[in-house]
Amino acid sequence: MAAFSWRLPRADNRLHLHQSPACVRYGGMQPQITRNNHYVPKWYQRGFLSRKQHKLHVLNLNPACTTLPNGKELREPELESLGPKLAFKEFDLYTTRFGQALNDEIERFLFGEIDTRGAAAVRAWIAGDMVQIHHRFRDFFEYLDAQKLRTPKGLDSILRHYNGLPHLELMLQMQALRQMHATMWSECVREIVSATKSTVKFIVSDHPITIYHPDLPPDAPVCEYPGDPGIELVGSQTVFALDQNHCLILTNLEYAEDPKGASTLSRRTNARFRGFSTARTDALISGRQLTEDEVMAINHVLKARARKYVAASDPRWLYPEKRCRLPWRDVGTILLPTENLWRFGGEIFIGHNDGTTSYSDKFGRTSKAHEALAKKTLSEDPAPEAACGCGSGIPFMDCCSGAPPHERPTWKALSIRERNLTLCRAIRGILEMTEKSTWLDVRCKFSDDHVRRINDLFAGLWPEDTQLTELLPRPQNKRSRGLYLGIVDARNLHRNVLGLLPYVDELVAVHPFINAHAVRPEFSPIKSPAKFKEQTLRNAVVMLLLESEIASGRIHLVPDPLDYDIGFREEILGIIDSDEERGELGPVDKEEAHQFANDEHMRTIKRLPAKELKAYLRRCAEDTAEAFSDKDLGSVVDFWKRELEEDHLSLLDPPATSEEGGELRTLKGFGRETGLFIASLTGSFVYTTSDTHWERLHRTDGVHHYSPDPASSGIVHGLSEVVVEVPANAFNDGIDPPNGKRAVIPS
Repeated sequence: MAAFSWRLPRADNRLHLHQSPACVRYGGMQPQITRNNHYVPKWYQRGFLSRKQHKLHVLNLNPACTTLPNGKELREPELESLGPKLAFKEFDLYTTRFGQALNDEIERFLFGEIDTRGAAAVRAWIAGDMVQIHHRFRDFFEYLDAQKLRTPKGLDSILRHYNGLPHLELMLQMQALRQMHATMWSECVREIVSATKSTVKFIVSDHPITIYHPDLPPDAPVCEYPGDPGIELVGSQTVFALDQNHCLILTNLEYAEDPKGASTLSRRTNARFRGFSTARTDALISGRQLTEDEVMAINHVLKARARKYVAASDPRWLYPEKRCRLPWRDVGTILLPTENLWRFGGEIFIGHNDGTTSYSDKFGRTSKAHEALAKKTLSEDPAPEAACGCGSGIPFMDCCSGAPPHERPTWKALSIRERNLTLCRAIRGILEMTEKSTWLDVRCKFSDDHVRRINDLFAGLWPEDTQLTELLPRPQNKRSRGLYLGIVDARNLHRNVLGLLPYVDELVAVHPFINAHAVRPEFSPIKSPAKFKEQTLRNAVVMLLLESEIASGRIHLVPDPLDYDIGFREEILGIIDSDEERGELGPVDKEEAHQFANDEHMRTIKRLPAKELKAYLRRCAEDTAEAFSDKDLGSVVDFWKRELEEDHLSLLDPPATSEEGGELRTLKGFGRETGLFIASLTGSFVYTTSDTHWERLHRTDGVHHYSPDPASSGIVHGLSEVVVEVPANAFNDGIDPPNGKRAVIPS
């Protein structure tokens, strides 16, 4: 069969709930509002009914007991027979309320459409119809993702990450997350196992998308309700009973290829919860017939991950633990594919009509940059005093010690620190900085080729398929960490970044470079280097001034994910209100912007050729009705040129004209959403010198709610009284080249 390719985009079709009455009268009739919401669809339940059977045997795993006013206890039945209409439902699970008006659009429109397409897709997978599987591939995984989050357990797992999330916002978050697993699922080994020859059939649970991990049994701390093993872990397998005779098992490729040698608790290669994926839709393993004991083992997993209810055609199938005596880890041998995996993995090349080609490897990586960024992985944990394997530059006992592998930054690729040090060393080499070089010499020789090579290296260190979450330092109690929410520029570096270092162990800030591979050629420092000469020089100054702090692991310069992560960019743009983003700058930021603009203007003027500079001065003199001789103008020009030589952030050659394309400046800084996202991943407190950011951080709007934790009121009050003194000048008086001598940069 010919191979099909399927490309999974991010979710971009959300149901927008409006604050309007849900009921509209037509001819005197009022539409019925759906209040009993089925979190396991009725059509799906029917797949677990035997022929001529109309009801399922539903087992209540935790029957509630209610005490009546007269003192009698009313206990829920442990086992009862229910039709699909009465099983797996909850009152007002999805119904939203605006005042007195009820809204059931999520049930009718969102899940109604997903279930319609999902039912057809599930039938195609059961029948093994490869043509329909190809056409409905996206529908199938969209249904799986929605089914995982729409159950009470799935909704509780979302709530676990929030504090007091209102019901309406919970529904919105569910919609925003409902395709977060599909990318990695599509890259798994897919196998459908059969129970058609077994007298025992598969059961259905109230959380049908079940995650099994051999090393994380139900009593593991991470599996405490509503927790499940993350699908990003190498050893995690997704088990989904399609009906009572067929079960789909999704296994991470590297685990399926080497189940004994794989590090099951590590994150799978290129684990990500958004973005694009390319997969062969005809790659499917099927035909394996399970024995009764094997079906019981899978039912044991399904039941163990359920919240409260499981159901089956035969009540005897609801107690698999009575027959399955296998240890939890040994159940995994049944779930692993036994057939050759030749249809999975490999590389995919797609040719486009415009002559370009798309590439994807077996883990969804779109380039081979990972080969250059890989490093030798330690076979075991280093000694406590030795450098940590994550590349942080600090001892293992102060870094990753005590954290399980899946909670550590990756040890397989160059860390943020190692990439930044590579860039620093490359800048010195490209600029040919030696013990005899002064910074003036470097600036005099600075060329378009230098710009191109420096930015090309940066883009290579941070390719577009970079998984930043795998590289970020993890939260820890051993070290304090702050994140600077604002612009990183050579002119305010001493105040905004270096000035806070005496008060914390580590700082996280945005990288000053842009990613040349993520912009159009006319805005690329690789394709149009002349436009970025002075900006690249300034960025180089930032890197060299921070090099010693980067090497010691105290400063982490993180590239803005909006520059290269398309999926993240679209998610952020989707939650930002455009009107809010067009708000005015605060007075402090306005003044700083004015100063930056004046600074840029004067630097540009001073770089003009002497003849043009004199002409500029004459025009200025005409406006003031002052008369200056040619000698006077020459003295001013000479003075400005001497200032230009002493200005370590400026080039000496004339600026590019508008006919030549001019010059571009980039001021990089984390926005509120990106900054808070990275701060949450790194365990950083957020600080800023921007009054605009400060106002937005404390603003309460339709999405964000600022509410100080009452339990921390004393700490917050104490911190508000702290005066942070920043040194007047924290710049080094030079930049150390590799040999220890300095290429001088005036402070």
